[in-house]
Amino acid sequence: MNLNPIIFLLGISSLLFSCADKKATRQPNIILIMADDLGYGDLGCYGNTRIQTPYLDRLATNGLRFTDFHSNGAVCSPTRAALMTGLYQQKSGLEGVIYVKGETRKVGLDTAYTTMAELFKSAGYTTGMMGKWHLGYEKQYNPVHQGFDEFIGYLSGNIDYKSHYDNAGIYDWYYGLDSLAENGYVTDLIGQHAVDFSRRNKDKPFFLYLPHEAPHVPFQGRNDPAFRYPDREFSYLGPVEDRERAYKDMVEAMDESIGLLLLSLESMQLLDNTLIFFLSDNGGYQQYGDNGPLNGTKGTLYEGGHRVPAIAYWRGKILPGVSDELLMSFDLLPTFMSLANIEIDQQKFDGIDFSRLLFGEEINTERNLYWRYRGQGAVRDGGMKLLMTKKDTLLFDLNNDLGETKDISSSSPEVFESLLKAYTRWDQEMNEYELVTD
Repeated sequence: MNLNPIIFLLGISSLLFSCADKKATRQPNIILIMADDLGYGDLGCYGNTRIQTPYLDRLATNGLRFTDFHSNGAVCSPTRAALMTGLYQQKSGLEGVIYVKGETRKVGLDTAYTTMAELFKSAGYTTGMMGKWHLGYEKQYNPVHQGFDEFIGYLSGNIDYKSHYDNAGIYDWYYGLDSLAENGYVTDLIGQHAVDFSRRNKDKPFFLYLPHEAPHVPFQGRNDPAFRYPDREFSYLGPVEDRERAYKDMVEAMDESIGLLLLSLESMQLLDNTLIFFLSDNGGYQQYGDNGPLNGTKGTLYEGGHRVPAIAYWRGKILPGVSDELLMSFDLLPTFMSLANIEIDQQKFDGIDFSRLLFGEEINTERNLYWRYRGQGAVRDGGMKLLMTKKDTLLFDLNNDLGETKDISSSSPEVFESLLKAYTRWDQEMNEYELVTD
């Protein structure tokens, strides 16, 4: 068969342009990295001079760093439930921590709720998770039943970084539904499996969720020994005496793990089509985490319990900068869907789409945001925050008092009453849901 050379060349050109267009319009890869109990001031890009985090600092320098980003919960499970569903955690019933011991071990994130991973998967994404789940121990709650094609990690709130036993002395390292032995420091394993997943799926869009254990207790750096085993007694925090040193080691190991992934993405030329979002699940733990200028710690509803470091990076798409917009972790679901061109009914979610903010556009984020945990409550309206501790109800102007040191309720009674009424309405609405508390 003879071919007209001009027609042949035109056909090849059309094919090349078609392939180029498909490559250019391919949905972006999205990588969500979440630290565990990382304080607002634990990274160099947030002012820390003791802990070295060069890779995360580089993401912040070349991406968008947030100064008023918040976790939905002041502890682990609630934030993760809100993150996965785009809803206040009370709506999925998970207001408290799912503990490895006791009755809460039997509960989890009901599969009736649509997760972020399920939305990605329904749109043709390959979905992977490496790290901490903490949304149910029973098989029906496993990540592979919640939209993840692959899951390698652990189900409980924390495990020995070396032996992989949880606080009940149960081995907790899974490949999907199966508990399998694997040697290695948890932080390194998460990074290695993340690199492997991205390499195997580099030619198609993927969503990769990396909830790290670090720097959650036990205090255990790379060079510290394993200590949790089923045939011996052990302390929750671990035997390491120099906890500040171990904490530093844990954060730096996480940063190195993230760096390994970044270098791999660079080698595969994926950074131009990959959004990386980093945050913490709540504030720093007791005196060990550095919450910078903030009052309070993990478990409290002062800013130190839920204002968290957050960074968005997408090379060539997100311009370097700092954002002071008030945002919350449940906003990530609708934002990611928008970036991936996945249609959702925005009215079904409590979170908002802030994708345009990433590209330098102004957006309207005006709304009240709420927190509730163990008899505490809080509501934000712009810079004003009403905080209900177990003893007092306080009003703070965060624009002028970030450390929440001066109660202005007596001098601003109208604001106080307005926020109290708003919180009471929300509180009553949340009480209509069947809740797991701790």
